[in-house]
Amino acid sequence: MLYLNADWCLAQLHHLPADSRLHTAQPQLQDPQLFQLYQQIITSIIQQQTTELPALIIHMLHALPLQSTDAKPPRATSRQLFSRLSNNLQEPPTLDTLAQEFALRKETLIRTFKQDTGLTPASFINMARIEYARHRLRAGDCIADVAYQTGFADQSHFHKTFVSYTAATPRQYARNRSISDNK
Repeated sequence: MLYLNADWCLAQLHHLPADSRLHTAQPQLQDPQLFQLYQQIITSIIQQQTTELPALIIHMLHALPLQSTDAKPPRATSRQLFSRLSNNLQEPPTLDTLAQEFALRKETLIRTFKQDTGLTPASFINMARIEYARHRLRAGDCIADVAYQTGFADQSHFHKTFVSYTAATPRQYARNRSISDNK
C-alpha cells in the first residue's frame, strides 16, 4: 500500500482541464503498467533513492484513469450517508439504524454507497478514522487518546487497523517512521 498526500497529488495535476478528476469505479486497479510503476516507486523508497521518487509518482499519477466531472454525481443517499458517517466517527450509527433512516434495505444501502464511492460504509469508516488518527498523531496527541477519539474499541484494535492501512505502527507514524525502518 502506498499513501500519497491528496493535496500534493492534486498540485501535480494542476495542468489538467478543470473538469477532470482522477477516477476509478473500484478502489483497486488491475493494470500491469501501473503495477510496474508502483513497484519502481516502492523500490525507490526501500533503496532510499528519493531524488527520482517525485518524478516516478508524477508519472504514475498521469497514468491513472481520468474522468470528466460530467460523470454522474453520487446519489443523494450516498452524499447523506457520507456526511452522516463522517460526522460520527467515534460512534457511527449501526447499519440497521441507517437502513431504517434511509428507508432502504441494508444491502441496498451498502451497494449504493459502494457504487458511488468505491467503498462499503464499514471500509469508509475505517479509512476516515485512520485519516483522522494520522493527523492527530502528527499533531503530537497521545496514542491512547487518538484510539479513543477515533472510536476504536481498544488500543489493540486501533493499532492493528492502523498498521493495516499505513504500514506503520502509530508510534512509528508519529515519529515519521515506517515498518521498513525496523532493522
